[in-house]
Amino acid sequence: MVRNVDDLDFCLSSHPQSILEGLRSLCSHPKLIDVTLVAGGRDFPCHRGVLALCSTYFRCMFSGDFVESIAARVELHEVDPDILSYLLEFAYTGKLTINQSNVEGLICTSSQLQFQTVRSVCSRYLQHQIDATNCLGILEFGEIHGCPEVVAKAWAFLLENFESVQHGEEFLTLSKDKLTKCLSNEGLQIRSECTRVEAILKWVGHCEDSRLCHLSELLTFCRLSLLSADYLHDKLLKDALVQASSGCREAVESVLKEKMSLVPECLDRASSRSPHLNLQEVLFVMGGRALDDSDNEEDSDEEERDPRLERLPPKNCAFYNTKTSNLKFSTEAHVDDSILKAHIIQNQLF
Repeated sequence: MVRNVDDLDFCLSSHPQSILEGLRSLCSHPKLIDVTLVAGGRDFPCHRGVLALCSTYFRCMFSGDFVESIAARVELHEVDPDILSYLLEFAYTGKLTINQSNVEGLICTSSQLQFQTVRSVCSRYLQHQIDATNCLGILEFGEIHGCPEVVAKAWAFLLENFESVQHGEEFLTLSKDKLTKCLSNEGLQIRSECTRVEAILKWVGHCEDSRLCHLSELLTFCRLSLLSADYLHDKLLKDALVQASSGCREAVESVLKEKMSLVPECLDRASSRSPHLNLQEVLFVMGGRALDDSDNEEDSDEEERDPRLERLPPKNCAFYNTKTSNLKFSTEAHVDDSILKAHIIQNQLF
């Protein structure tokens, strides 16, 4: 007779993993599996329950009134057998190796068979692979396979790194609609309006016969008035593509004529005007505790001795110039005296 003692709660931490490993080993025993998936002529013995837990697709298939719900063999059409083996390995072990050679196949098949966890992980992997050479390809892939998070990341990269992207091979095959969307986006980051113009000419020149008709429309997204008179006259007007399009030639000539009619001081001012987004990399810190308070204690002692002394405002502004690598502390910070000017008002909280 067992005496009255407190209940004992026991949990074997290795149990879930051992069950998974056990189920995986049972796949080699025909009598202990209940379905065989067929893809590309290869058989994959497995368990309906495991598939249903990992995939909405299989859960609906096996729990619904379909022939497959009771069939011993289920053929999967247009499924890569190698990719299917990766998904089944994940279903039984929770482990998956993603690399550049299989990520696209994994996203396609995991989307088709609704392995949502695998799809999500592959999406994150793909986002981390985006660079100037593959940005546009990944953008198109994300759109085709319904990966909005991949599309958003690739699109943001394109706008931020347009100058690098437009030098790649993928840019030359970009669709006209995507190019238009990119050029017209206010978030497009370029150092000079020349970049936008030259990107258009490069894209049109790649397939001149079919794209020349779009040149006039594409140039409307350029701020030609921000280009120098020398650039308009010596380069743009002499470009073969511009000469081949009467509409473009007339538009450039009109802007050049307007520039040449300006008085010299207005011309200089117009030429020096910055593009809509002329971004520079700077680090600017202001507010909060004084950035240079090494003399605070001495100042405080002097104020106590003579209250008539007015304490100097703290140096709570710092500007780091990325070009010269200089760090400057001040109560007033200037960035090239034209881009940024900040005045710190004493006792004002930011």
